[in-house]
Amino acid sequence: MLKLLIKNSGKTTDVSGLAPTITWSGDYQQCARSLEFGLLSSPTDKDIPVVKCSLGDAVSFEQDSTELFEGWIFSREKSTDGSTIDLGCFDRGFYLNKNEAFYKFTNSTPEAITRRVAADFGIPVGDIAQTGIKITRNFPGVSLYNIIETAYTLASQENGKKYHILFKGAKLCVIEKKVTDNTLIIEGGSNLMDATMSESIEDMVNQVTIYDNSGKHIKTVTNAEAVKLYGVMQNYLEQSDSEDTAAKAQKLLKDNGVKQKITVDNLGNTANITGGTVVVHEPYTGVYGLFYINSDSHEWKNGLYLNKLTLDFKNIMDEQDAGELPNKDGSKTSSKSSKSNKR
Repeated sequence: MLKLLIKNSGKTTDVSGLAPTITWSGDYQQCARSLEFGLLSSPTDKDIPVVKCSLGDAVSFEQDSTELFEGWIFSREKSTDGSTIDLGCFDRGFYLNKNEAFYKFTNSTPEAITRRVAADFGIPVGDIAQTGIKITRNFPGVSLYNIIETAYTLASQENGKKYHILFKGAKLCVIEKKVTDNTLIIEGGSNLMDATMSESIEDMVNQVTIYDNSGKHIKTVTNAEAVKLYGVMQNYLEQSDSEDTAAKAQKLLKDNGVKQKITVDNLGNTANITGGTVVVHEPYTGVYGLFYINSDSHEWKNGLYLNKLTLDFKNIMDEQDAGELPNKDGSKTSSKSSKSNKR
């Protein structure tokens, strides 16, 4: 059973029967989950009630008494030619990107940084992944999302684990992306409706050449097998005293190989959300094995509940590199970009 509520001026209105389509979605590069729906509306049909749905009104969405979404209306579209008022909503993750702050952290763990930022902005916290890895970083005018994501990116570079930021109700959570008890099996003849796998080498990097700041060639790092198969696709790096350029070159090769995009359409399950995993059995397309969910879309329409998932063999996260690393003399290195369009 679905329940869709709009709350304003101390009044709660159940609009479940007025929303023919409801879409709940998320993405690993976004810190806010979204909810989109259209409310039936008519200037002439008196049987369709007029519902107040203003920007900033609170919205809650439940399935079988389990709350899936709690947020606010951020966009509204109404047309004389249409039969619905289309509403776009985001949860509290939206505000992590809309608020910037200045912080200096010395030998602080990502989990401590997250709790400090959350406390300063009055954000309750839930499960916060523990790393025990200490980092030093200045964040001048950086969004709260980029502060937390950068801290966990730096920890990930040391421990190899991947992390995802999300809200569970009012609570900010950081989870480790890994196989859990919620990992579901999707297979043909059961809950799988369609599977698609596409491959591309358009963005491949299979060779990296490294020079010092005077233009002297230092070394070239090559994926010899990829060069043999596809030809040379080279990137350039300048040697830096503050980072391991050879390691950065290896990462470029690793992250820019053959790109695979895997999507599946299946019968809906609310456990299938970004940050989780699924097992897919579909031998015709080769989509077979354990996959990490990079994005998810859940749609309720005409009595049907369906999922569309974007999957990856690799466990990846939204890596960020915001802020500045103080120099030993107390000055700052050049600032890295801290702006983001992610929600």
